[in-house]
Amino acid sequence: MGTLPPAQIRGDIAWLSGGVGMSQAKAFENAEARYPLTLEFILRPDRKGAPVEFTAAIPTTITDSHGKQVLSATSQGPFMLLRLPEGRYTVVAEHRGHKIERHVFVGRGHHRVVFEWIIDANMAT
Repeated sequence: MGTLPPAQIRGDIAWLSGGVGMSQAKAFENAEARYPLTLEFILRPDRKGAPVEFTAAIPTTITDSHGKQVLSATSQGPFMLLRLPEGRYTVVAEHRGHKIERHVFVGRGHHRVVFEWIIDANMAT
């Protein structure tokens, strides 16, 4: 099985990102339960029947409920696992100038947030 990259720590936030390749993606899937928040980044071609593509190098910013930025990082793969203090957060992820914003509550249990960009022939991956 693939191995996980080392966790990065900034204050009271720990995160890791990656999941490139089947074995590392499986390692991330197995580790999800140990992190309250999973972010997943995918591209969905707009043509019917085309497979979903995972993507990486996604600039991601997380702010707390007071608007204070608590993390700014770039994903190293299609997954980010995060351990954050309990609270409400706004997560913004960007792919080629197209931003998606999600509001999440981190508390007990695990939450998965998928960021999905619809791509067409004019939006290179």
